[in-house]
Amino acid sequence: MATDKGIALLRALGLHSTQRSILMLVVSWTLNVAWIGFNYSWRLVPVSVLIAIPVLLLLYGLLALAAYVYWGIKGVREQEEPYASVLVGVIVAITLLYLNYTLLDALISISR
Repeated sequence: MATDKGIALLRALGLHSTQRSILMLVVSWTLNVAWIGFNYSWRLVPVSVLIAIPVLLLLYGLLALAAYVYWGIKGVREQEEPYASVLVGVIVAITLLYLNYTLLDALISISR
């Protein structure tokens, strides 16, 4: 089944629960800030690499948001968890993705 392969992929990427998915979003955002700050200070890599890493981190963040929603809805259905916790998590996740996107946009505008 496609669903079993999708679940296996999420688990392989470390996105096997709601808490883990939010943690990975925070780690992704932190790595993005560290990467941009590190390269801003020392300028060790070309612009294409400087932009590629935040793009990959943004894609991983989108996958982590999708995993968070999946595991959150699954928890609501199976364990009758409150929808409010999923909603708060989605708001936090979207905020982190927005910050990642803003950093990427600033990086692209600076590199031009």
